[in-house]
Order: sequence, then structure tokens, then C-alpha cells
Amino acid sequence: MTIVRRCAFLLPMLLLFAATACAAQVSGEPIPAAGFYDNTTPPTQSRSTAMTQVRIATPRGTEGIDPCGLLAPVDLAEVGGPVGPPHPDSPIAGTCAHLLASGTENTAAAGFYEPYQVVVTRQPRGAATDIEGHSAWLYCELVNAHQTCTAATAIRTDRTLVTMLSVQGASAADTSDQLFRLTTAALHKLPPA
Repeated sequence: MTIVRRCAFLLPMLLLFAATACAAQVSGEPIPAAGFYDNTTPPTQSRSTAMTQVRIATPRGTEGIDPCGLLAPVDLAEVGGPVGPPHPDSPIAGTCAHLLASGTENTAAAGFYEPYQVVVTRQPRGAATDIEGHSAWLYCELVNAHQTCTAATAIRTDRTLVTMLSVQGASAADTSDQLFRLTTAALHKLPPA
């Protein structure tokens, strides 16, 4: 399945960035970030509890940070290690995907995204969690036999650190546990703002 067809299949994922995610052909087929919806897609359920005060333990800087450096080979080792070069602006603008040696189309990604409240609105079936004192929004979805989980961690009032892990044949629990460790590793690479 080509990247263009995969993006068309997952159009509700991130209609706003579909053109960006599908514009460049890359080697391999990273799985797109699950659960991102555009502003025209109405939430299927209310998450009023998620709309409480967003916690940001230590505001983090993003200026000059290359998203492709947020997940180093040592960070990716427990999920199979990277294979081939990283893919900037994939699966969405401002992120970087790494294909993994652990399986066909297994992918990890990290980068920067919109504010926490925007993510909550776009991923109405997600769940609030905490990563080292930062509000985080976790969403998992099965995409073509790949358990794909995303986490948007509040690092500033106007930005989140977004991380994604997609693993073929994995459970949501295992994938989210591994994603938590990847998110923590990426968070530690960001300097205090």
C-alpha cells in the first residue's frame, strides 16, 4: 500500500495535514499518527474532565530542536532500533518518523504539535495521563494490524510534544507502555524554556 493510499485510508486522522504527510515519497511506509481529526469533525463524546487546567511541570523550549533528534537510536533500541534514515515532516509537519527493524511498517515518531486542548478536541476518544508532571493525551487505534498510539504532552501553553509508536500485532497496553518510555526520552532532550 503506498503512502498516498494509506493517507487516504486514514483521512480522519489529520485532514489538516494530509497534503503535507503525503507530499513526499519516502522509503518504506511509516504508519500515520492515529486519532488526529480536523476542526470539522465533531467529537463523538465529551471530555470535560480533560479540559481542566493543563499541567506543565517545566515549560520546554523547541527553538532550534530538530524533531529527528528527539528519538535517538539508543531510545529506539527497545522497539527494534531504527532502520534507514529518519523521515522529516512525516507523518505530519513538524514531526520525524523512524522506521523500525522490529517489523514491516513498524514506526516511531516525535515532534511538535498544536496546544494540548486542540489535541483533546481532535482525539475525543483519547485519555488524559501524566508524564513527569506534564499533562499528556494518549490515543490508541488499530490501523492495518498495527497498534498505533500517540501521546501529546503539554510542554508550553501553545505547543505539545507529540510522539507516536505503531507496532504490528501489539496490544494497546504494550504499545502505550513503550510509547511512554519514548515520550520520556524525547521530553528529556528539550531544554527548559
